[in-house]
Amino acid sequence: MFLSRYRRTSRWPRIVICCLIFLFLLDVFRLLGSHKTFSNNLNAQTVQHIEDLPQELRNQKIYIAAQFWTSEAVLVEFWLKQFLKLLPVLGPRNIYVSIIESGSLDNTADAIRWLDGELVKLGVARTVITDPTTHEDAVNAGPLDEHGHHKNGWIPTGDTEVEGQRELRRIPYLSDIRNRGLEPLLRMHRTHGRIFDKILYLNDVYFEPSDILTLLATNAGHYDIACGIDFHYPPAFYDTFALRDIEGRGPVMSTFPYFRADETRNALLKGAPAQVKSCWNGVLVVDAAPYYDRILPNTVGSGHHLQTGLRFRGIPDSLALHKLEASECCLIHADLIASGFAQRGIFLNPAVRSGYTTEAYELTHRGPDNGFVGGWQYVTGVWKNRFARWKTDGISSSAGQNMAEVYRRIRKWQNEVTSHGEKRSEVGDYCTIMEMHILIWNGWKHVW
Repeated sequence: MFLSRYRRTSRWPRIVICCLIFLFLLDVFRLLGSHKTFSNNLNAQTVQHIEDLPQELRNQKIYIAAQFWTSEAVLVEFWLKQFLKLLPVLGPRNIYVSIIESGSLDNTADAIRWLDGELVKLGVARTVITDPTTHEDAVNAGPLDEHGHHKNGWIPTGDTEVEGQRELRRIPYLSDIRNRGLEPLLRMHRTHGRIFDKILYLNDVYFEPSDILTLLATNAGHYDIACGIDFHYPPAFYDTFALRDIEGRGPVMSTFPYFRADETRNALLKGAPAQVKSCWNGVLVVDAAPYYDRILPNTVGSGHHLQTGLRFRGIPDSLALHKLEASECCLIHADLIASGFAQRGIFLNPAVRSGYTTEAYELTHRGPDNGFVGGWQYVTGVWKNRFARWKTDGISSSAGQNMAEVYRRIRKWQNEVTSHGEKRSEVGDYCTIMEMHILIWNGWKHVW
């Protein structure tokens, strides 16, 4: 009797193990089936020729903006060649090119001047600026203007030999350069009424013309912003500073499928454009309309007022003093949403993948289907994502505590009494992280 009971009892561990193995294999096969759908959807989205675009997307007027600093190696190795391949595809009459080089430490300016000559030959309308002002020049200019007043973007960091000495913040500096790149767009609208449909922002990444066409076709052309995914050392993606899921949270992991939010992650797992709250990631296309200034009627009384369009910016200096920072590339998404112009959505398109090296690009375009996530990588990625979401779930996790501290500092800043009684707010609170970035002669540094 005892032996029979022992045998019955001893079967249970084996039954449990068999059930677990069955569930494990069931999950594997289910995910492998999902991977096939994922790959098919990526291929279905890829646009190789402009004739494959919907008719209404083929002859859009596109303003191309790019900024470079000490990028000679990238420009010479691949960017210039790929950019010149793109222009005939989009059509020289349909585009305007705005390029700024700013005080590089190598021969980037020479490469940009060569490109300017090529644009002349192609008959491409353009503004190309090579600005000799270096980071060192900007830092040495000091925090005071000609009237002795403190300039925006300079704050005391506690990281200098002289107590209270101010240093130049990186993000406001970059914002100014990006806004200079938009000046021709605004000037043409102001003086000639010329309107562009889209703005194409290009980082110093490797891309093919088909990537840009695919990006333009994101969600059948119905988007406010569409961006790809950028890679430097695959399989990890690169730009974590600006990327936020649909719930405003940063990626939970650097490898596929990246996100915590169900809506964003599930779309990505299907190989479909995924809605996010912010992205930049190498290349992106935005609707140009929100960038234009508008004359609007006053809500009270008669008359009109000027509403300035979107511009790049940093968080206020007074908030940065709380040892916080946010990417200008995320804040402009937050401002777009706050303006009420974001009606069609911000999408991350997994069919568009750029690389900061040719090797990174090739590693994310492998095999007969040019895929970037293999079957087993898809399966293990889902499992790792489940664990990462469980590990970082709730306020008690390190990620939860970090965000709670960010919001605590923002609330403290909002509650500070100012001499002018200003009401403080920051619509890009979800862009904010606990860092300080300061410009230095050969780049930038973390202060905290």
